[in-house]
Amino acid sequence: MQRDEKDILKIHMIDAFVKVANSCGCSDAVGVLRGTLFLADRPVSMDELVEETGYSKSTVSANMSTLERQGLAKRVIVPGDKRYYYIPVTEPESLKKEMLINMRNEMQIIIAAMNRTQEDLKASGYASESASNRIDRARRFYMLTDQLLDLISRYGIEELISLLQKDR
Repeated sequence: MQRDEKDILKIHMIDAFVKVANSCGCSDAVGVLRGTLFLADRPVSMDELVEETGYSKSTVSANMSTLERQGLAKRVIVPGDKRYYYIPVTEPESLKKEMLINMRNEMQIIIAAMNRTQEDLKASGYASESASNRIDRARRFYMLTDQLLDLISRYGIEELISLLQKDR
């Protein structure tokens, strides 16, 4: 890839990945590293990520761990080399699976917190009907959303789109 082409790709793609990272509460570094991996045409070592991004090794290491936990990057072995190398996860089904896992975890954490809150309010005698109704409505939304995510997880992306478009 020519340098000018790479610069053009970097401007828009890395900016988009930074915006996505920020919208999820992650640092710019998560977006820059994800974008750098996305644009790479081969596995990239930690040292190369440090050089390419200008971040310190500790910043790269910590943020690559975040990308790995989110299922957006994978550590790979390059035969004959002991360094860490990374590749972006780009397979649609893998990305879908990780996104659904992350969303379902969020739903389950919030539902559990609502259950505990309502139990504590009842036990303390502070459970007003208004607060209880508000928690019940929110819990119902989160439970339905969790159920929807479970259903979505059962189908491949193209199959799901096909099923949803049948009703049009």
